[in-house]
Amino acid sequence: MLDELKGKLSGYAVLLQYRYMNLCVKAEPSSLLSFSVVDNEGSVFDIEKVAGVMQKNDYQFEIVPHNDEFLFPICKAIMQTHPEFKQKVIVAEEEDKVFLDDSEERHIICTMPDVDNDRRKLLIDAVSTLYDDCGMQLDKAKGEYTTRLLSKMVGQSPSDIDEAKDALEKLYDRHKSIVKKYKENKEKEIEDAYQRWLAGKEEKDQKQLEQNEAMGEKAAKTLNLEH
Repeated sequence: MLDELKGKLSGYAVLLQYRYMNLCVKAEPSSLLSFSVVDNEGSVFDIEKVAGVMQKNDYQFEIVPHNDEFLFPICKAIMQTHPEFKQKVIVAEEEDKVFLDDSEERHIICTMPDVDNDRRKLLIDAVSTLYDDCGMQLDKAKGEYTTRLLSKMVGQSPSDIDEAKDALEKLYDRHKSIVKKYKENKEKEIEDAYQRWLAGKEEKDQKQLEQNEAMGEKAAKTLNLEH
């Protein structure tokens, strides 16, 4: 019965991890596993059947269709499942080609959206909601299996019952710790991306300020020359 409970708790933890991966902050090629590609004839394929996926950097991945006819269906599937991804179709340079032939090879570059103020709040709220939902599932499973375990141990010695309850509690605590770590890791990932956006915004604002100051100086010199 404890092994059965372990499998159930582990399943909830894995599901939470999968859901967090689909709250895309960094580029997670595994997030593409959740959608199907429908070709022009209506046939349905998993992504790995029609394309290769390569990690470009922490915030981008590159999709290489096995055949050019899958290009639009893949773009459409991404738009339907992850509309927040920024897509760009490029013609691969000769050295970047995967399939060596004379035709143009087009790749899809997927860029993760910036974690600005609004998206940061949205993601943090989603992380908390998913964590709370997982916690309720863990609590429910613990309650159900505690009841079942104790009903099976009627007539057993108090020490045996305490030992079984302790084993169940440890199993529960271990998985609570696992999902809490998943939550903390995702929150850190979000915060890192947010700080990256802030740094980029600060740099952009500084450049704009310098440009405005330069234009102001130029306008002042023009006025002086006119007078």
